[in-house]
Amino acid sequence: MTEAFTNMRSLLGALARSMNLVNPDMEHHHEQTAYLAFQIAYEMGLRGEALHYTIYTALLHDIGSVVSPQAQSVEEIESHSKEVARIGASMLRDIEPFEKLACLIEVIQNSYAENLALLGEGSALDITQAVHIADGVTSLIQDRVPILNQAKGIVAAIEPYRGSEFSSKAVDALLSVSKHEYMWMDVVFNPQFLLLFAGNIRDISLEETRVYTRLMSRIIDFRSPFTAMHSAGVAASARELARLAGMTDRECRMMEIAGYLHDIGKLRVPNEILEKPGKLTEEEFNIVKEHPYFTRLILMDVDGFEQIANWAGYHHEKLSGNGYPFHFAAEDLDLGARIMAVADIFSAITEVRPYRKGMDRQHALAVMHDNVRNGSVCGGVVKLLEEHYDEIDAAREKESREVGQRYYQPLSIKSSS
Repeated sequence: MTEAFTNMRSLLGALARSMNLVNPDMEHHHEQTAYLAFQIAYEMGLRGEALHYTIYTALLHDIGSVVSPQAQSVEEIESHSKEVARIGASMLRDIEPFEKLACLIEVIQNSYAENLALLGEGSALDITQAVHIADGVTSLIQDRVPILNQAKGIVAAIEPYRGSEFSSKAVDALLSVSKHEYMWMDVVFNPQFLLLFAGNIRDISLEETRVYTRLMSRIIDFRSPFTAMHSAGVAASARELARLAGMTDRECRMMEIAGYLHDIGKLRVPNEILEKPGKLTEEEFNIVKEHPYFTRLILMDVDGFEQIANWAGYHHEKLSGNGYPFHFAAEDLDLGARIMAVADIFSAITEVRPYRKGMDRQHALAVMHDNVRNGSVCGGVVKLLEEHYDEIDAAREKESREVGQRYYQPLSIKSSS
């Protein structure tokens, strides 16, 4: 039996938290939708795995919005909700354990009549209805009005869509749960507690985790062509350097995972800063400095990711102690952290970006040696890179090209501005 490394609850939770970095204002909407969808689904008779899928479909139903060039409000996302759903499904479809979620998300904004024709009666239809009606309800909540003063009006606004947009079964379930004042209070003040009781769906092995996080990293790169394929290049470079440094096979796979997810905190950085062609201002650079912190914060909450979180979160630390944001020095940075720093710089300077060509071997190694001399990175790791340059660079290029094929497909949401 393959040993479990983490579980789907943790990975899906990380995906949801990553999505919230793009627009913190959306965090409450996703959690509120998940909480209310669970209550409605339970009232509709769903149990076990169906309830878990209800929660996670609700949490990730707007994941397609991360490809937008700028943060969007709930209202803006709802205005093109079917396009958001289509893009979200395409992002998750070829991640095997997310396939069912992708199928549900793709049709989540369809009307009851549309999904009845597509899905027929059953748990899948009920899940989509529970999430769809919960999404509609939570989109109507006004932050500055006491929730109990809104509840009756919100339910009354949903009722006319019975039998068309929403099934009678879902509307009846909403009417039933809406009678409990505590439910409305939970939706507004404490929706996140529900995740404490959400099941794991299933455990997954380290190898499965490596495959899934390879595909999860696309939510980082989908937002900007300036970072497209970077995560894959860092992952491949880190894996090869770890292998050459004598790390175990398990550690090499963990290094690869850290590489794929090392920039997940960049979802918090506005695209106008990420894509700025000139030098950043001090204020802009201070925003960029936050991203390794948020990478580590998100990954520390994933079961089994404690070491991965450190390797990924420390990729801008320097042996001199002048890195950011933790200002760790040589004695605080283990081999994995040192490899990640080298892999990140090496991949950044050698990959092709929209505004410049990648550096050749001579110039790339000159930059790496400069970083050794100024106390930024480990000389031993850079020596490994130099001795096996062609091998590491070939792995970086191959991985980047394979992942990059997805980015040639147009996946975009137009800004409403």
